[in-house]
Amino acid sequence: MQPILVAYASMEGQTRKIAEFIAERLRIRGHRVDLVDTAQRQAVEAVTPVYLGSILGASVHQQKHPTPLLHFVKRNHAWLGAAPCAIFSVSLAAALDDIDSRIEAQRALDELLDACELRPVSTSCVAGALKYTQYDYFKRIMMRMIARQRGQSTDTASDHEYTNWSDVEAFVDEFLAAAGIPVPAPTAQSGVTQWVHL
Repeated sequence: MQPILVAYASMEGQTRKIAEFIAERLRIRGHRVDLVDTAQRQAVEAVTPVYLGSILGASVHQQKHPTPLLHFVKRNHAWLGAAPCAIFSVSLAAALDDIDSRIEAQRALDELLDACELRPVSTSCVAGALKYTQYDYFKRIMMRMIARQRGQSTDTASDHEYTNWSDVEAFVDEFLAAAGIPVPAPTAQSGVTQWVHL
């Protein structure tokens, strides 16, 4: 059976973690998966248009998504558009329930959809994480100020994950159902091909 592509662009690692989780959920459901970090040239160059479908995701930083995913989509637009796809956007705004945050998260997702110029069968705004321990001094202070304004944790001694993994798993099932991709019986060949592991 043809694999499913999971391609992502991650700035601080949470989107990579989400993409890895999605790949694992697909594998558990009996699918072969190619997991591709679009920031890694050797991984992107190894991708060929042989997929049942694709799930594409990127994080939001300073109200923008990383360019590697957008470049990947542009370079492979013809075959990505010919198969079912799903797109997810990872942000801190998606972690909050107030109307302004929901609007902000949806606006970021809409901008990603516009930039990709694809017609996904499913989309999702996914809550990200505060990676305080990975930030430099100035970014840590800035993110702490933003977190305080948004009512999120200001404890900079540790990282804080807001991703709802049940929602991410539901997104995987929604994609498979909307794309009409059957769940095969697990075989010895089912698995994840991870082009780049960071």
